[in-house]
Amino acid sequence: MSKRIITVIALAVLTAAVLVSCSENGDKIEVNRDLDARVGDLKITTETIDNRLESMSGQLKTQYKGKEGRAKLVDAVIDEELLYLAAEKTDIRYDEAVKAQIRQAEKNILITAYYDQNIRQKVEVTDAEIEQYYNNNWEEFMNRAIMKAQHAFSTDSMKVVEWKKRIDDGEKFNKIAKYESEDRTTAQTNGNIGYFNPGGYIKFYGESKEFSDQVKDLEVGEVSGIIVTEKGYSIVKVSDKKPENIKPLSEVRKDILDRLRSDKAKTTLLQQISALREEYKPQNFVREDILKTTRTPEELWEIAQEEDTNYTRIQYYRNIVNRYPDHKYAPQALFMIGFVYAEEVMDLVQARRVFDELIKKYPDTEVAESAKWMIENLEKPHPKFESVDDMKEKMKDD
Repeated sequence: MSKRIITVIALAVLTAAVLVSCSENGDKIEVNRDLDARVGDLKITTETIDNRLESMSGQLKTQYKGKEGRAKLVDAVIDEELLYLAAEKTDIRYDEAVKAQIRQAEKNILITAYYDQNIRQKVEVTDAEIEQYYNNNWEEFMNRAIMKAQHAFSTDSMKVVEWKKRIDDGEKFNKIAKYESEDRTTAQTNGNIGYFNPGGYIKFYGESKEFSDQVKDLEVGEVSGIIVTEKGYSIVKVSDKKPENIKPLSEVRKDILDRLRSDKAKTTLLQQISALREEYKPQNFVREDILKTTRTPEELWEIAQEEDTNYTRIQYYRNIVNRYPDHKYAPQALFMIGFVYAEEVMDLVQARRVFDELIKKYPDTEVAESAKWMIENLEKPHPKFESVDDMKEKMKDD
């Protein structure tokens, strides 16, 4: 029987099976369109698998490349669903520890979704801001100069001297690198050690200053002299060189957009948290207990300076003001509270209140003048001050 007849019979059987299925399901043809799998009545859609892939990191995603990789992922999702069905048949969801984990997972999901939808996605970054960042930070987008080379290696210096002479007399570099080099790993590709940045990591040699210094000035097609490294002796032929260059804006625009959006979102998040703290007046009893411990103003100042969390830093500064109002650090601590609100939390209302408090309590101090300057410039556009010293430099310029 010919293959053609067998194919026709197979198609006929398949068609009959579909028609029977239609008749058994009320003339409804069930097609697995846009489905990647089914577990009982549950449909696992192509979109579901696509979303899984999209959410993976680059390294993990490579495990599921191609049809075989996708099939592997679908199997994993099927296994998940089967285990979920098994768990559903038990009373495990009523276990108190499990219920607590579910509540925490739900909380984490909601917080992440809130941050993404209500903060990050609402941040606007203009083309002008992207271009300004690109122009001001062009060093970040530099491609270093790189070169590609072949090598022939031996631990015997006399052997390498002989290779060099033979190459100078016209023998092909590839032949020596392939059949005589003692680096048998690269010998299979005529001694190819790939692209590298002189001074960076180099295949076979690692980070070798001796090697880099002796090859960096070679031109394409040029063969080096005898190169001596900790490993032994080599001759090198440069096959390609690419000069240092700046990546075009079109190539890095998305990266800059993501960075600026994240920075702005972080500022917005701090503002929201500040407003929420004002609304709900939370109490950290552990922090309060720490602050009750008797410390000198110098100790509190030092702790505040080293603290990374802005709200905790504010509490330590406030502790100096409340406990030691006549100490020399008190007006400085009050200024730092206002400065943190203005430049880190970006809560200009709170910053203004604190600066006003400082001017009222300590009108004759040097920091009172700084507070007045900050009030005058709160609403004006200015570069973000990374420190009080930056702010003082700006005051001098004005």
